[in-house]
Amino acid sequence: MIELIVSGGPVMIPLLLCSVLAVAVGLERLWFLLRTKIDTEDLMEDIQLSLGQGKVLEAMQLTKKARGPVAAVLSGGIAYYDRDKEDIKNHMEEIGRLEIYKMERRMNVLDVIIGIAPLLGLLGTVTGIIKSFNILAALEGISQPSALSAGIAEALITTAAGLIIAIPTMAVYSFLNGIIDRNIAEMNKRSNELVELLGSGREQ
Repeated sequence: MIELIVSGGPVMIPLLLCSVLAVAVGLERLWFLLRTKIDTEDLMEDIQLSLGQGKVLEAMQLTKKARGPVAAVLSGGIAYYDRDKEDIKNHMEEIGRLEIYKMERRMNVLDVIIGIAPLLGLLGTVTGIIKSFNILAALEGISQPSALSAGIAEALITTAAGLIIAIPTMAVYSFLNGIIDRNIAEMNKRSNELVELLGSGREQ
């Protein structure tokens, strides 16, 4: 492995850094998003039952015990249970924006790696080809084909490394974005349900 990295030339150093960063950020985001996964249907049913019995504090405790962005938004809405609908919605939207920021934090790092890794691979390809032409110029022909191997190896290895880093990172990025999109959809759905629930409870 070390010999392969050395054969790739100096461009392999930033490519290695990209791969380490992609793995670290990908695992951290995956752990964060999966850790906060909850059954929002059950949570909403429990909240509806508590609020229906007038147990606002119990409903608040349910959201505090649950993890994740949906629970955080619902908790903010219940905290404003005695306000009008517009205040409740505005408060939940504010909390929702904060939760979206938390979910999307460091996702831009993966996005940059997806774009920059193939470009670094291409840079390595160019430098490898330049090295090969310099060797050809020095030898004034191809009397020793083995002398070209270093430049050709650098050209091929860096291109492959750039793609090997970018492709899995893109897959992870898409998967994480899917989880975030589902969480945002759940936040919108459950917050609307809570607004209607609190509004109907006040009317009664």
